[in-house]
Order: sequence, then C-alpha cells, then structure tokens
Amino acid sequence: MTLSPTESRQVRGVSGPAYKVGPRCSNPGCERWADDGHHIWRRSLLGGPFDWVEFEGKVLANRTGVCRRCHDDLTCDRARIVYQGEEFFWAVDETAALLDPQPPTPQTLSSDHSPASEPCPFCGQPPRRRVSPTTLRARRRKTWRVLVPDDAEDGAEILDTLIADIGLTLGVDPAVSGRYHILLPVLYHACQSKAALVNSLKGIGG
Repeated sequence: MTLSPTESRQVRGVSGPAYKVGPRCSNPGCERWADDGHHIWRRSLLGGPFDWVEFEGKVLANRTGVCRRCHDDLTCDRARIVYQGEEFFWAVDETAALLDPQPPTPQTLSSDHSPASEPCPFCGQPPRRRVSPTTLRARRRKTWRVLVPDDAEDGAEILDTLIADIGLTLGVDPAVSGRYHILLPVLYHACQSKAALVNSLKGIGG
C-alpha cells in the first residue's frame, strides 16, 4: 500500500487539467524510462483516481512518472514519496532526494502549455511572467555508494549517527536535504584544513 506523503491526511481530490508524466522515472537515483503514472496520494484515501489534490490550501499535482521497479518499491513500502517545504522527495529509510522531475504546479502547467493571455485553469488569474527553466526544474541526481562494515562494527549506524550530529551543527536535516549537503561542507573544510586535520587525528594540538 502506498504510504501517504504527509503525516496529515487532510487532503482532498480536486478536478484539473490532464498532464503528462515522465519521460524518465522521477526517482532521482534511477535512470530507467517511466512506465506508470503513480498516484502520490493513494486513490483509496481520496476516494478516486484524482490527478490533483488540495492540501493546506494549495493545489498540487498527484501523479508522477515511475518505472515498474520503482512503482513496486512505492506500493510495497520499500520507498516513499514525501511532500515537505513545497517540494516532493523520494525517500528510502533515512535518506531523501528531490523527485526529478517535480510534479507540475498550476502555475508551471499554465506557463508551459497556455498562451500568454490564457488564465490559470484553477484560479482564473492570468499567468505570471515565465520563470527561467533553471529555477523550475529540480537538479538531476545520481547515487554515490559507500561500502561499510556490517559485522561487529555497524558502519551504517556509525555514519548515520555522525551525519545526524553534524547535521544538527550545520542546521541541515539529512532526511530532507540528503546526506550530500552535510558531507560536502565537511569534506571541503577538511581539504581546506589538511594540516589541522592530520594533527587532530594524531592527537596533536588543541
């Protein structure tokens, strides 16, 4: 069963224009073509196969393109799509990354497919000036794996603990932004302070 993308279930299906999903799977770690249009909020929760929903006063697209394998991961609870901070994330365990591409919004759909004078299909207002595509499209993502010990030393748990601790210091939540935004500044700082790092590992200095 598909998990809800939010803790709150105060969401309702609404009518709206049809739109295409894909062409590639929106799981940022997947390179396959999209086979299915997945309903982000499941149909049983909404009472029907709604392509649009209203949540906390916002109209949101409720379908995203996924390959068959990733679709199975979503429906078997091995993965989850999370909605937070007005963006959708692909989440597995404690890691999350932005869906790529993000589901459309009424504004982007109107800008992409309507003449300049045609109003928004939801609110009836004329479309705003089109924003550069670089500000609308989520960055492409790929997976970077690290092999860790899994015996008496649980490498995954150690790294998760360290990353969560550094995340608190940096003010970055790895469950939302992903581990990359924690690892990058830490490794960059280490590269900029190599001598201090080596001395610290040797127990030299303050």
